[in-house]
Amino acid sequence: MKRILILVLIFSFSGLFAQENTLKEKALEKFKKEHYNEAIDLLEQAVKISPDDAEIYYYLGFFNHYRAYDSRPLRGYDFSYSEKIFEYLDKAIELNPNYGDAKYFYGAECSENAFISMQNDDLKQLKYFYKLAYKKGAYPDWLLEFGRNMLIPCDKNAILFTAGNADFDVCSYLQLHEKFRTDITIIPIANINRPWYVNFLKKGLKNGIRKISINLTEEQIMDIHPFKWDTTTVAIPVSEKLKKKYELDENYKMQWKIEPDLFSMRKHSKIAGEKVKKRTYLSPQRAMLLQIVEDNFSNRPIYFSNMASHLFYGGLDSFFRNCGLVSELLPVQTEKTEYENNYHKIQQLLQSENFKDYSTIKENDIPRISRIIYNYYYTFLELAEYYKNNNKTEKLEELISLFKQHLTIGFSPNHEKIFEMKLERIKN
Repeated sequence: MKRILILVLIFSFSGLFAQENTLKEKALEKFKKEHYNEAIDLLEQAVKISPDDAEIYYYLGFFNHYRAYDSRPLRGYDFSYSEKIFEYLDKAIELNPNYGDAKYFYGAECSENAFISMQNDDLKQLKYFYKLAYKKGAYPDWLLEFGRNMLIPCDKNAILFTAGNADFDVCSYLQLHEKFRTDITIIPIANINRPWYVNFLKKGLKNGIRKISINLTEEQIMDIHPFKWDTTTVAIPVSEKLKKKYELDENYKMQWKIEPDLFSMRKHSKIAGEKVKKRTYLSPQRAMLLQIVEDNFSNRPIYFSNMASHLFYGGLDSFFRNCGLVSELLPVQTEKTEYENNYHKIQQLLQSENFKDYSTIKENDIPRISRIIYNYYYTFLELAEYYKNNNKTEKLEELISLFKQHLTIGFSPNHEKIFEMKLERIKN
């Protein structure tokens, strides 16, 4: 009877484990097909079977976050919904204190609440949510160091367009809580398609976020929509200082060729006699990027995070000068010219003091964003090529030694080995 009882218990637990796994797998499949409600319902069933499974709580936080902010507007949303997401992620981290992706989504949920605080012009709440994300481990030491290394090369009073949560949030935390480089206006490039946010950037937030110039009325901003557009070159005003620095003519303007980024199956012609063709549009995001660059480039330096997809730039990246983790917008085309890389700023970045906290990534990995460190690797290659081409053998040796000492830590062994081999190949 004892043996029979043991076998019954084993099969019971095996059945429960299999059922929980099946529910989890089904939930993942439903999520992939964008059936978010069904995916969450399945996870809620799974967590009743396995209340100590950190992964289920993680997915509950992740999927609920996605349903609220990355799908269509969630009917009935209020802060109680956000609190539920925090509870799920808190439980995931409680069960697995090293759950990096749970910490990422905790930070992402704090970020969404931070944007609501911006809408309400509430600096206290804005600071609160960034502090909360920090306390929960969303901004580990290696990421804070990465954020500082992004902000340092930006000239005084710059505007910095960032890619997303990985770089925007940590830089915002550094400004709000460490008072680090508060002269810079940091803008997540994907968010400038939101009228309220464009209005917010125009007015800024006292003691929190520095405003930028936007020469549109509030009515125009609130009416942002896809604009009919064909490939067009727009002349961007250039400051006298930049004209002098780059020896440009007095009447010089930067010629930015902007292509449409939205397309329709509808066909039309704008005027009689024009060939009928598919209608194309300028997205709100690209239209506002154009507006911000047009209104600010002659007054403030503009930089872009090297983490964003080039599709966001609308061809503007042909004017970028690489500074390491960020690129500076110049008034001239830079590709295959002396202006393509700012080696002085790259050399300033690749110093041992800027990698003091790098090794902490091994204990505080956040898989969804940790691979941004590969931007360091590519920067090492750029500088190595420069040293090689200019016969700076001793500098090249020092650079390779720096890479081996500070970046080959066993975090990503394959990538570390590949890039170390590339550096050695450049040397030889």
